[in-house]
Amino acid sequence: MSTADATTGTPPAPAAGRGWCCTSGATLELVGAFTVVCLVLYGVILYMNYLYVRWSGRDGVHRTGSGGAGLPARKRPAAGLDKAALAAMPVLTFKAGSHGGGGEPVECVVCLSAMQDGDAVRALPGCRHAFHAACVDAWLCARATCPVCRAHPALPPPQQAPKAGAKAAPPGSSGRQPALESQV
Repeated sequence: MSTADATTGTPPAPAAGRGWCCTSGATLELVGAFTVVCLVLYGVILYMNYLYVRWSGRDGVHRTGSGGAGLPARKRPAAGLDKAALAAMPVLTFKAGSHGGGGEPVECVVCLSAMQDGDAVRALPGCRHAFHAACVDAWLCARATCPVCRAHPALPPPQQAPKAGAKAAPPGSSGRQPALESQV
């Protein structure tokens, strides 16, 4: 530094090799610009992820119409049992002494209330868990499993009426046709 520079109050000239980029103000501007660019890119990635999840249907929302996103409506298979299957299950009348549980009250695990004498009760075929008939019917219309063990009820096969021209099977036979072998 020369004595002239010290008396005039002007800052010394940058040394050779040091330029505009190394001053503290320029460094702060570069860090700020880089931070803003990173935040904008992060926001764009989050928005793209949101659109992907919404349009792919992985957000758990069941959309019934084709409005809004412009996607065709999806056909969702019925998850529960139909009314014919429910009608095939027997409805019994509850009696407090017949369940063999001692003096403890028996509860319906769907509505969480105790079963009373004379209540309409449905015992599911297969697992034999018993519930109020109205409670388990509402459950089975939404889901085709037992509320306790998640087993599928063993429903009887649907009975078909014989056709007018068909012969009745002789008594003692099961009505099955013999197995045919294919000659290859």
